[in-house]
Amino acid sequence: MLAVSGRILNSPRDLIVGGSKLSWGPLDESTWVLGDPTRARSVEAAMETIDLEPPDPIPAEYRASMQDIARGPVPWPLVIPQHVLGEHLRGISSGFDDTLEQLGDYAEHLASSRRILSKLRPCRVDLASLRVEQGRSTTSILDSFEPGADSMCPPPVYSHATATGRLTVREGPRILTLQKNHRRILSSRFSGGRVMQVDFVSLEPRVLRLLSDGSAPTDIYSDVAAKLGGGSNRRQVKLATLKLLYGSSRAGITDEVGSISSQSIRRIEEYFGLPGLRARLTRELAGSGAIRSLWGRPLPEAKEQHLLVSHFTQSTAVDVALGGFGDLLTRIEGEDLNVVPCYVLHDALLLDVHPEEETRLREIVAEGLEIETVGHFEISLTPAYIEEG
Repeated sequence: MLAVSGRILNSPRDLIVGGSKLSWGPLDESTWVLGDPTRARSVEAAMETIDLEPPDPIPAEYRASMQDIARGPVPWPLVIPQHVLGEHLRGISSGFDDTLEQLGDYAEHLASSRRILSKLRPCRVDLASLRVEQGRSTTSILDSFEPGADSMCPPPVYSHATATGRLTVREGPRILTLQKNHRRILSSRFSGGRVMQVDFVSLEPRVLRLLSDGSAPTDIYSDVAAKLGGGSNRRQVKLATLKLLYGSSRAGITDEVGSISSQSIRRIEEYFGLPGLRARLTRELAGSGAIRSLWGRPLPEAKEQHLLVSHFTQSTAVDVALGGFGDLLTRIEGEDLNVVPCYVLHDALLLDVHPEEETRLREIVAEGLEIETVGHFEISLTPAYIEEG
């Protein structure tokens, strides 16, 4: 079932498209919503996953006719005859059924992983700190955090329209590119509270190790270095691992990393199960013309050998992080903690934490997260910004 958000209709309610008649909300949990990309079941998010442009729920002729005469938001359900609007929206609903068919089981996984995005809330911005940082910097990113009269800045509208589903900001505060030293502008809505950051530890390497071995140590790079022996350097192992995950060749890695040998690189590949994964993805590409992530997200741009592992890993990690943060928030809500989610930064989540809840939150974070079909992930909790000096 599909609905159109009241946000785009300029209506206080959502409009449900079903059967021969239109009806007004409330919606059930299975309804996909067009016109509000902040919803977990966003039509925009589903369509951009397969590189489709979301349709306009307003018939083009009515939008054009009101463009020059409207003096404010147009209450579209009062302007467009119901039979015209119904026919237009039923056509959109039918087309969206095709989108869901292309996505297959991944549609439900996408909706589930987006729970956290639909629950983000505004973060308080310290206006004095913002003005100081704007005076020190030439970046326009800070301007996107301009707060309202209540000192609050809303969460961004995120987009999945990338090759792997890695988030970008569609509109709103550009949190993904905000320099870490500029996070001092973010402050707590609670007296004595703090904005805290929850991070996955070595997310993408742990995804691969868990899928190939079933377990992954907390410090995965030290574990690799120890297995290589011969005084292997953790920093070099980390750099070589990340280059492998992003498609670098063995020859390129030995040139860029330094003293690490081709034999060591082969052993790193084996540690993460890369030979078997490459072989499986190569067969998948040859058989169907495209590969998919662990949960079935289509990855049509991964046509070259050097992109297979990187796109599979990045896309799978996106859903691990979003789903994991959703599970964490469910746990926080279940214990009725005064903790507010504000921003997602790829494999990190910024939370506004009441001072009386920080100890319990640390205990929950210390337990880590169990991600179905993958395994156990360590996560950490630190202040979102630490004053240096």
